[in-house]
Amino acid sequence: MNLADMIIIGLIAAAVAAAVILIIRNKRRGKGCSCGCEGCPHPCNKKH
Repeated sequence: MNLADMIIIGLIAAAVAAAVILIIRNKRRGKGCSCGCEGCPHPCNKKH
């Protein structure tokens, strides 16, 4: 593996880690869903 490959792999790993952190952070803040079901702060148009 040369330097360019390692840089590309590092950038991809950083992007994946950032995406996972954003997903987890949004779920904790209640922004992860819009269905209105259990644990979701948004109103639900679908009645079960």
